[in-house]
Amino acid sequence: MTLLCFRRRGSPRHPHEIPFLTSVTANDILKKAAEAIERNATHNGLSDKIKVSVDDALAHMYDTVVRELRRAAPSSKHKSAPSEKYDVIDLDPYGAAAPFLDAAVQAVRDDGGLLCVTCTDSGVWASNGYPEKCYSLYGGVPVKGWFSHEVGLRLILHTIETSAAKYGLAMEPLLSLHIDYYCRVFVRIRKAPAMVKFQGGKNMMVYNCDTGCGAWVTQPLMKNKPSPNKKGSGIFYKHGFTRAPTANTSCEHCGSTMHLAGPMYGGRIHSPEFIKSVIAEAEEAPAEIYGTKERIRGMLQTALEEFLPTPEEVAAEASDKGDTTKKLKRSLTEAQLAVVDPYPFYFHPAQLSGTLHCASPPETALRGALLGLGYRVTRSHCKAGSMKTDAPWSVIWHVFREWIRQKAPIKEENIKPGSVAYRLLGLAKKAAEEGQKEGAAEEADSSEAPKVEDAQENGEAKPKEVVVFDEQLGRYQDKGKYVRYQMNPRENWGPMARATGK
Repeated sequence: MTLLCFRRRGSPRHPHEIPFLTSVTANDILKKAAEAIERNATHNGLSDKIKVSVDDALAHMYDTVVRELRRAAPSSKHKSAPSEKYDVIDLDPYGAAAPFLDAAVQAVRDDGGLLCVTCTDSGVWASNGYPEKCYSLYGGVPVKGWFSHEVGLRLILHTIETSAAKYGLAMEPLLSLHIDYYCRVFVRIRKAPAMVKFQGGKNMMVYNCDTGCGAWVTQPLMKNKPSPNKKGSGIFYKHGFTRAPTANTSCEHCGSTMHLAGPMYGGRIHSPEFIKSVIAEAEEAPAEIYGTKERIRGMLQTALEEFLPTPEEVAAEASDKGDTTKKLKRSLTEAQLAVVDPYPFYFHPAQLSGTLHCASPPETALRGALLGLGYRVTRSHCKAGSMKTDAPWSVIWHVFREWIRQKAPIKEENIKPGSVAYRLLGLAKKAAEEGQKEGAAEEADSSEAPKVEDAQENGEAKPKEVVVFDEQLGRYQDKGKYVRYQMNPRENWGPMARATGK
């Protein structure tokens, strides 16, 4: 296996930790940096495996692409020669990896090559300070909100996917992580024009209530619609337009202005099968090889647990014959390619409690309430204390209102009229009811309040359904203790200053 490495720090880790690695090409444009890499390789006894290159990263990768095109040309005498493309390319520059993606997707093998991408410019893709910079680098607009780091992951994946699609290359996310101050994604690249057709239906825009309650609504750019074939023995997929918009200009929960973000990747950001295989290998590896083995295990376990399968995915996994769609590449089917993530972002209970000016519920109590209502809840690897759920926002706010009513009463007179909390708690309506006669108030309630049956049919909140904050039900049934979230080793932990040189 061959690996091309563009890292901020030359390191012999790859040959030490990867058992089947035959050669590593470590590249840096600075001669002094390349000399340091060479000394490092010699010191670790890896000069036979590490080849040091002093070149511009783009020039090196595009030169690889040119040599491959010449080898595959009809008039070439070297068609039988092995491909010069790399099995793995590891991009870890200072800041954004976006300028290198077009060359990287072409220089990595197109039969399942692995592309590893690190982006440390979180101030661009996880902040609302530079939306114009984010758009110029990643082709999308970020969000303002507590889930901005997962949005950053999806913006980066969208950039990789669009870079590859121009050449008939399909991207399959294997593992996508936000760690400390950076994003790290692992994707598989395949030459598969049929898979590229599903790209439009797996990208989305996001309507975000960033100035209000923080609720969000997704808007697919296209749709991949299943249809029965003529024989009736299976289905195939049509790719077409989707209905818009999926949200109003004002938030349906608090009335604040909705802002637009994206486009970004809307499919699954992890492959459970890949994560399980990595966990199995990490468990078998000696502790002296991976100094951060406990952290690796904990983060992988958290990423695996945050995968909430749809009912269709559960049914297909339960029966091998449940998926009758055509296989495109190896075991991938059209149905698997068409899957989008219906629960793409997480929320943070402390943030929602701050919006309502109430005490934050314990994680076990909130999780128990949502589980008791029939919804699923799990953690997100992006932030400690965060939650991902398939419950709609109407249900989430209903649970928080019940938390205030049952467990954490607030002084309503301290809530500023017209504020987000005032509207979410329905205090304006309550004040109007108190000022009217009892009979008039009952009549107004019966004419304005939505029927419980209608709310249930729409999949929205069920106002009269009992919410029980069962902490016993909400406890995670962990079989082991994992280091799920990184504790920074020192204050102001983050990327060091960019290297300078002539």
